[in-house]
Amino acid sequence: MRPLLTAFTILAVPVTLAAQQNPFKQSKPSIGKFEVTAELSGDMKGTVTAAMDGDRMVRRASDSVKMMGKTTKTESWSLTTRDSVYSADLIKKTGTVAPNLLPALASAYDQLGADGKQRFAQNMADMSAMMSQAFNISQINSGEKLGKKSYAGQECEERKFGGFLICQMDKAPIVLHSSGNLVCFNFEEKATSVKLGSASSELFAPPAGVTFKPVAADKGADSSAKAMVAYLASKALSDSIAKAKVEIEAAKAKAAKEAKPGQAEKMTPEQQAQMQDACNMVKNFDMDKVLADAGKAWKQAMLDGVNEFGNELKNDVKNEVKNQTINKLRGLFKRP
Repeated sequence: MRPLLTAFTILAVPVTLAAQQNPFKQSKPSIGKFEVTAELSGDMKGTVTAAMDGDRMVRRASDSVKMMGKTTKTESWSLTTRDSVYSADLIKKTGTVAPNLLPALASAYDQLGADGKQRFAQNMADMSAMMSQAFNISQINSGEKLGKKSYAGQECEERKFGGFLICQMDKAPIVLHSSGNLVCFNFEEKATSVKLGSASSELFAPPAGVTFKPVAADKGADSSAKAMVAYLASKALSDSIAKAKVEIEAAKAKAAKEAKPGQAEKMTPEQQAQMQDACNMVKNFDMDKVLADAGKAWKQAMLDGVNEFGNELKNDVKNEVKNQTINKLRGLFKRP
């Protein structure tokens, strides 16, 4: 869930950049160190701690999600430095390390000509607009301002992007509150503690017992970055986006033509409640228990059948013995 929210946060940044501005060069915040602890609620429950110390950023999360009657727990740790990105599964005790592509991407962007930079900015703006249409998110480049809010004693500007709420501080790249709804998944992350100007050094230490294996790559970081930036600034991508725009408009026109007069575009509160009930049923539906119960029922039915057959057989034997005994007694009485 967090990667998807991060993607929407990135898209929330204005993408109609000046050709001279390098989008991969991060401006350093006025606060070089901070540490934030947040609580996860909704369908994902747990805690998250994120911290920054100069060029290093670390995130540690422990959460659980219930789906189909099962609760899945995860514990993760990730560290981003100037050169590398480390990721670890703290339950499986496995980890990977990969090059940090941002410096290489920034360098590759600087090597573009003026036309390439302009096309890059236009392609990014067009892709953002298409993402907005695909997810029915209005004002994705700016968001609807909902005013100032306060979490854990810190102030932030809350904005709405479709079904998402994001409240980020102005003086530091810290999201104090985020929430949203994706079909059957409701989530919320709310800061419970914020420390500015300091960060616990132990958070940045590699977790014990985890060996980090390099991620295999066909090309080096510089080559991969150049290829990625070249594609984002290519005419081929511009042509693909233009074709996609035509297809989207055709699909919208077809949908509008086939829509029934007076058909509601949004669900009513009653429909939303029904949808939520259906979602809850799916989340709590335990397939393993259903199969186990079915197996028990089948086994019990077989036992009941055997017992019934045994009782009938026992009764038949008893009746046969009884009949034979009566016949013998009758035979005795008939003898002289």
